[in-house]
Amino acid sequence: MTPILRIFAAGLLALSALCQADTSDNPVTAFEWQAFPYEQAPYDYAGERLNEYWFQLNRATDYPFPNADYLSAVLSSNPELRLATPEFESVEQLAGKLQQAWREFYKGNFQAAARQGYAIGPLGHGVAFYSQATYGLRLENDKDKRHALWEDIIARHEKTAALTQHDIMARYFAFYAMARLSEEISSPTVLSRGYMDTMTSELNTMAEAEPYNVFVLAAKGSMDAGIVRKMGHFMGRMAYGADDQVVENYYNAALAQNRLIANVHLEAAQSLLYIYKQKALDRALEQMRIAAGIAPISAMEALDSFHAKKLLKELEEIKQDNGIGLRDYIKRGTESGKNYYL
Repeated sequence: MTPILRIFAAGLLALSALCQADTSDNPVTAFEWQAFPYEQAPYDYAGERLNEYWFQLNRATDYPFPNADYLSAVLSSNPELRLATPEFESVEQLAGKLQQAWREFYKGNFQAAARQGYAIGPLGHGVAFYSQATYGLRLENDKDKRHALWEDIIARHEKTAALTQHDIMARYFAFYAMARLSEEISSPTVLSRGYMDTMTSELNTMAEAEPYNVFVLAAKGSMDAGIVRKMGHFMGRMAYGADDQVVENYYNAALAQNRLIANVHLEAAQSLLYIYKQKALDRALEQMRIAAGIAPISAMEALDSFHAKKLLKELEEIKQDNGIGLRDYIKRGTESGKNYYL
C-alpha cells in the first residue's frame, strides 16, 4: 500500500471511531455518569495551575505536558494522526482544548473529560481513556454499564492504536480497561476474546518503552497476581507462567521510586493477598495504610484514597477475626463474587 493510501485508510478508520461517539449505545453519551461525590475545589487546576502542578499530577508516568510545541512535534511526526484530527484553527487552540479536558479529569468531571478528549480525535484518547476507565472502576456500580465503558475503550483503541503509539496514557488505559474487564468476566470469555495474549504483549511492549513508568511496573506485578487470583496457583503457573517472584520484583521496583501514589500501594496490598493470602495480611495492611494516608491532589487520587480507607478498615477487621472473611474479600469482583468490584 502506498503512503498516500495508508494515510487515507488510517483517516477512514479514525473517522469511523469518531462516529462511534454519536451512536445511541455509546456509554459516553447514552447515560449521565455519576457525579464525583466529594469537594472538587482542591482539584481545580484552572489557568496556569495545570502546568505548574503537571509534574506532580503525572509523577507515575512523567507524561509530557500537552502544550502547542509538544502537539506540533507529535502531529509533524505522525501525518496519519494529523489527518485523523478534526479541523482546528491553530495548534495553540488544539492544545487549549486538550488541556481543558485534563482539567476536567483532575477535577472529577469524568464524563466531560472523556467527551472533550474524544472531540479532538485520537489525540485526546489519553485523557478520554483515563477518565472513562477511572469512572468505570470507582463510580459506576451497574455492572453492565461498567463493562460497556471498558469495552468501549477497547473497541476505540483497536481502531486507532496505530495512531497513538506515542501516547502511553492511551495505550496503558486501553490495557487497563481490558484488565479490569477480565477480572469481572469468566475465564472462558477472557480466553475466547484473546485478552490474555493481547494484554501480555502490550504490557511487555510498554515496559520495554518506559521501564520506569510506575503504572506499567505495577501492572506487570498485578498481571501475575490477577492470574493466580482468577485461576489458582497451579493453573496460573501451568497456563501462563504466573510467578510469585514476578509480583514481588515488579512491585518492589514500582514502590522503590517512592512516588506516593495511593492506587499503586493499594494494588500492591491486593496483589500480596492474591498470591499469599493470609500469610501476607500484615504486609498488605502496611501497604494499605500507606495508600490510605496519602493526601490526594486530584479527584482520581481522592477516589483511590477513600477506597483504600474502606479496604483498610475491612482488612483490619479480618485481621482481628484471624483471617475469617479473607477468601471472600479476595474473590470479590470476579465471576465467583459478582456483587463487589475493586
